[in-house]
Amino acid sequence: MASKKTRKIIKKSKISKKSVKKSVKPKNKHQKIVKVKKLQVDSKKLLRLDEARKYVIDVSGEKGLEVFQFLISRGEMEENLLARKLKFEKANAIRKFLYRLYNKNLVSYRKVRKNNKAWYTYFWSANPEKLALIISQIYEEEIKQTKKSMELNKAEDFYVCDICNRRYEVNEALQNDFRCKNDGGILNHVEPEKILEDKQSRIDFLNKKLENVAKLIKK
Repeated sequence: MASKKTRKIIKKSKISKKSVKKSVKPKNKHQKIVKVKKLQVDSKKLLRLDEARKYVIDVSGEKGLEVFQFLISRGEMEENLLARKLKFEKANAIRKFLYRLYNKNLVSYRKVRKNNKAWYTYFWSANPEKLALIISQIYEEEIKQTKKSMELNKAEDFYVCDICNRRYEVNEALQNDFRCKNDGGILNHVEPEKILEDKQSRIDFLNKKLENVAKLIKK
């Protein structure tokens, strides 16, 4: 059996451990909380772009575009109210379009539990700044691919059918007596310089569109 002196030492050691545990400071106490400022976008002008509207329709359909536009114009809205405003029978009917948009970060939500109820109420809002960034990336990717094809065209010599515009390399054109295999059209020689000019014009056009999207974004 432990003596009184031993028990006192044990008791003191337990208290000291507890006090040490309490004195441990949180690792993130001195870390600064950095708030990321949301980009501001002229969403009305953004949705006038064919590419922007097409992208939203591709990912969520015509109804999805309607939902997205409504959230942009009206701001954050509770899910059931949003469904009623857009004449959906139930919130479930609109939810599939919201989830399609959400999967591409075009909308976001927050959920609130009211009056200690078992279920959450969802509030949705649009993210037009995400759409602006996506459209910029689409333009940038096309510019990149067009530049790559220009490098290939510099070393190519080919012919094109004057009816269906099918393209033939020199050897294939010779084998077919400069006639198209599809419709018998005459194969005309295409100057590489003309192709390069057309592609450079396309790059200039895309760069201009890229600049226009950048003007819609206010940091």
